[in-house]
Amino acid sequence: MGERAVKTVKFLTSQQMKFCEGRVIDGLSSSLRLIDCAANACAKECEFFGAVCVFCGKGNNGADGYRLAAILHSMGVRVSVVPVLAPASEECVLLARRCAEEGIPALSLAAFAEEPPHFDAVIDAIFGIGIRGEVVGPAREAIDLINRSGAYVLSVDIPSGLNADSGKILGAAVRADKTVTFTAPKIGMISAESVDCCGEIVVADVGVPLAPSAEPDFPAPLTAELAASLLPQRPRLSHKGTFGRALLAVGSGGMMGAAALAAKAALRSGAGLVTVVCEKGLESVLNIMVPEAVALPLADYSASSAELDGAANAATALLVGCGLGKNASADFVTGLLNRVNAPAVLDADGINALAGRPDLICGRRLVLTPHPLEFSRLTGLSVAEIEADRLRCAREFAVRFGVTLALKGARTVVASPTGEAWVSLVSTSALAKGGSGDVLAGLICALLAQGLSADKAACLGVYLHSRAGAAAGRLCGEYSATAADICDGLKSAFTEVTAHARKGLGGN
Repeated sequence: MGERAVKTVKFLTSQQMKFCEGRVIDGLSSSLRLIDCAANACAKECEFFGAVCVFCGKGNNGADGYRLAAILHSMGVRVSVVPVLAPASEECVLLARRCAEEGIPALSLAAFAEEPPHFDAVIDAIFGIGIRGEVVGPAREAIDLINRSGAYVLSVDIPSGLNADSGKILGAAVRADKTVTFTAPKIGMISAESVDCCGEIVVADVGVPLAPSAEPDFPAPLTAELAASLLPQRPRLSHKGTFGRALLAVGSGGMMGAAALAAKAALRSGAGLVTVVCEKGLESVLNIMVPEAVALPLADYSASSAELDGAANAATALLVGCGLGKNASADFVTGLLNRVNAPAVLDADGINALAGRPDLICGRRLVLTPHPLEFSRLTGLSVAEIEADRLRCAREFAVRFGVTLALKGARTVVASPTGEAWVSLVSTSALAKGGSGDVLAGLICALLAQGLSADKAACLGVYLHSRAGAAAGRLCGEYSATAADICDGLKSAFTEVTAHARKGLGGN
């Protein structure tokens, strides 16, 4: 498939977004065209709903809502609108009147509160990216009603009540299941507060060209288009050696599940051969759990072990961690990194073994995949410090030590040694399960084994992992999805990204 050119998209401030929109709006006609594009992008996310209620504000976010209501009405969806605030902008007045002319019923806030009707989904189109002051009055009441509705919630551009630049909640904010944001995600969407408000973020191309005004140190979102451009090639004239040899030093007594998940993920992610180092006596357990993997039992866990020679020389990627337990020592980890002349992933116990000694990894071809507590042990920073500014902490560490870092969380951050950074737009509690990180580590190792650079393997791995988590959540429910379900979800994630690459689709 090969890499293809990808339009550069970065997170933007509200002012940068308004500047981009201002370059294409020269009057009412062009403004209405932009609103039509935005509403149609949202309608694609609503086509499976039978009944929808749209809460509309007074400005152009409200205009998007009224236009969306009209589109859904024309598609046969049962639609009602709730005019939260009286239309004020020229566009909003016009489109609200058109909704009334088409017979779309309007509900008052009082009527909705007194006897909430049944809707499959509620659309939040009250405030856009320009809001600054605290939410009060009818808008506050509407946000409370939306959050209590129990319906699926979709926000138009940004959840109402969320500051687009700081990510702060302005007194009250809509908690959306999905946010369709236009042209580029907004910088405030990275904040911890924003995660529960935005849900999954979909970036919609509405025909607004990006101006070269984005801050150079702003991160880029991990999008389907970027993921599709990074997929390793799968030539038909090939054999198992074509797709790399992944060597996994993972698992130990009582934690062979971690080894199995990492190995299965590596196999699901295209690695041709997967060899798992394990304690002598545990090879039969591994053979039952992952029959496709090759077990390499060791009596002595030292990097100079003679049994490791052949596998270490042949490996095209290495993974250390994932339930390695008592076998993880600084000497074993660094010795193995020195012995295997290939890029590597350090996860869990592989990172913990180097606690307080990040100098031992300096300048190596590494991807580290810590959660905040593991990153705290490695760096000495508190978890609170890390969570207060995940982007800065990840970027500074990656640059200082010359490694690629995937700092896991609801908005996973990938940072490269050059200072480039990317942020995941998918957040699902299905990923908040033991073993989920083992799947990610095996996935990234497989991508390294197939020849991707560390930063590309981390970006593609994080994206695919998030989509696999979303697929597991849909199939099993976010309560019930397990790490094994996430591993199975890789089938859906790879199929989705491969189809995207083949069709040459743009956007998310």
